[in-house]
Amino acid sequence: MKKVLLLIIVFSMVYIPLSFAQDYTQWELPENAIARLGKGWINAMKYSPDGTVFAVATSVGIWLYDTENYQETALLARNNKGVDGLVFSPDGATLASAERLGGITLWDVKARKPKKTGLYNSPIYPNMVFNLDGKIFAHTKFKEIYLYNAVTGETKHILKEHSDYVTSIAFSADGRTLASGSEDKTIYLWDVDTGKHKQTLEGHPDEVTRVSFSPDGNTLISVSKDMTIYYWDISTGEIKKTLADKGIITDQLDKPETVERVSFSPDANILATIRFNNTIRLWDTTIGTLIQTFPSQDTDKQEKDYSKNIDSVLFSPDNRTAIGFAGRREVRIWDVDTGERKSLSEYPGYVRNVSFSPDGKTLATGIFGGMIRLWDVDTGKHKKTISNLSASYYSRYEHDLKSFSPDGKKFVFGDSSGTVYLWDVDTKQELSLSGINYNPKESRYITRAIISPDSQILASWQTDEDMNIRLWDIASGKHKRTLRGHESRVKTVIFSPDSSMMASWSSEGDTTIWLWDVATGKHKRNLKGHTELVEDVSFSPDGKTLASGGLDGTIRTWNLKTGKQRHALLEKSFGNDLAVQSVAVTVVMFNADGNVLASGHKNGSIRLWNIETGESRQTLRGHADAVSSISFAPDGKTLASTSKDATARLWDLNTGKQIHVLTGYEKSTWRVFFYPNGLALATGFQHLNSHGYDKNIRLWDLRTGKLKKTLIGHSSRTVNLGFSGDGNILTSINLDDTILLWDLKPTFNALNTSEKTVEKSLGDNQ
Repeated sequence: MKKVLLLIIVFSMVYIPLSFAQDYTQWELPENAIARLGKGWINAMKYSPDGTVFAVATSVGIWLYDTENYQETALLARNNKGVDGLVFSPDGATLASAERLGGITLWDVKARKPKKTGLYNSPIYPNMVFNLDGKIFAHTKFKEIYLYNAVTGETKHILKEHSDYVTSIAFSADGRTLASGSEDKTIYLWDVDTGKHKQTLEGHPDEVTRVSFSPDGNTLISVSKDMTIYYWDISTGEIKKTLADKGIITDQLDKPETVERVSFSPDANILATIRFNNTIRLWDTTIGTLIQTFPSQDTDKQEKDYSKNIDSVLFSPDNRTAIGFAGRREVRIWDVDTGERKSLSEYPGYVRNVSFSPDGKTLATGIFGGMIRLWDVDTGKHKKTISNLSASYYSRYEHDLKSFSPDGKKFVFGDSSGTVYLWDVDTKQELSLSGINYNPKESRYITRAIISPDSQILASWQTDEDMNIRLWDIASGKHKRTLRGHESRVKTVIFSPDSSMMASWSSEGDTTIWLWDVATGKHKRNLKGHTELVEDVSFSPDGKTLASGGLDGTIRTWNLKTGKQRHALLEKSFGNDLAVQSVAVTVVMFNADGNVLASGHKNGSIRLWNIETGESRQTLRGHADAVSSISFAPDGKTLASTSKDATARLWDLNTGKQIHVLTGYEKSTWRVFFYPNGLALATGFQHLNSHGYDKNIRLWDLRTGKLKKTLIGHSSRTVNLGFSGDGNILTSINLDDTILLWDLKPTFNALNTSEKTVEKSLGDNQ
């Protein structure tokens, strides 16, 4: 334990820490999962009214943080559902969450338990609001409005007078009246105690999109789809002021102005209107007077960030600060009293979500890639970063997710910041290695990584113009060296079986294979021969031969001691460019003893080659599209393959016949793995099926084609799968921005038992 703690301390001093409160990887795990890496796609962020709790709604649930140190305190999750929206009650005792594709839950914040679940069963996102004392909760559902006792979760009233969808609801300051706007162009006022309809406000020429009470409760402001903005006298039900008529403001301005978007401050004191050229005006919601103007800076050629329209305006709880968002990439901050524009000390990144602390002094921004950054509002300085909220899209386009160390003790993945994350399966600790200087304004590419066969070295590279390969010592966590030389993007890196050598190749331009000495980091030689890009490379088990396949349709084998080409297979077997494209090589793989090489091709064929003679031994035909992976059984008697035709196939290599085929939906992707005893297990994930996106992962016995286990736990669709070296752990990367690690031993043991039963039955019958 002391060694583990010492290692963590060393990493925290040398590298950028990701997060050291790692117990969260075990929270609220689905059945059969042993860890969750990443906290999911950020959908919303809210501070509790007293500022002690920071809640982040993600694709896996709600993460709660203690704002003293911003360490995780809980994960509120239910039925593996992601959360799209959050609302705290004014007293902070209750948190309402809107779940993806339907469902509202009321949570007891202190107890970390749900008070009431299943309040909503519609995929349309609801409006949710508490009254000011936090005792009443309301939400919309199509044409209806539901009122609940927020303390007990009991239903109070269901309001059903509107003839079309309810688009907006708001409580008056005293909590006795609820206003609702609808696509039926009307506004209804309701008595909260009795649930009775009190009054109808009519006059909007188009559907009503926003309603809000002034702080004194005497005025209601409404906005319609055509940007008509009315101020209503609640006592008479009459329009007492038209701020904008069909989006045109004429009062209090030198010339008419068009309004495109509107926003309200949290306390409803201020209405912000946004002009097409990004001029923002702030209006008093009680009498409609102009408070402040933030002029457009489009005329300032140096302010290029103003070239995009402002989408919305957000106010701090004290109304002292206003923030505008342009294309979700630019954040603009103003002092409401003076109109002066402030700035952040650093580029904030691609901002997707924001939230102010209750005192208005801290701004939280959630950016693309999963990080949350905290800023001092007065100075604009960056205060803190909460990382690892997203597991990124690492290896989404690889044939296989090869991220486990061969000993199965380490799992590695990278992100678009140039950082590599190393997770220890035994200690459940996660450490980060910073590979490059992160520039959030420019970084758009993913860092990839692979661990050497001896589990000592980690190699990482980016898929962008960085073009360098970095080697890390896994035991110490230290950066060993950087390999330079590639002049185009590095596609993939692989180690030789003894970990002494590496091969790398490019995704564009360069058709050569680079060989590196791992111990010294020196470039040994280039293997030249392919006339088109190299698609796949494989070392023979003894490390003496390298095989490569390319878009030129050839498979080449190389003597690694001399660097000379041994064979060029298929080189003379086609007569035109179309034929070359048809047999373009997609994957190459040696069998266990290294005597046979299998090649998968774009036309769906699989060919087996004698390594010594270079002669073709066999051709397996059955796939209707490009072969994506090949795997030999340990005894060399069977071979499994997957293809873009959405099938996984098992082949008898003695006869060349197909044993079994698993067929998925048109967009299915398969992964296969042979256990040491030769048992073939297949996993499939569907991009799309007849019911939409499939969130589940299915395990199949490839010998029989029977479904053996369904893994349920992700909230979105899976984009990649991989196995640990011993096959006991399955990893799944999902669009919910998490990686789940699944324990396959129970399934494997069940399959083994089944296999022994079959063998015994066959023996008894003989």
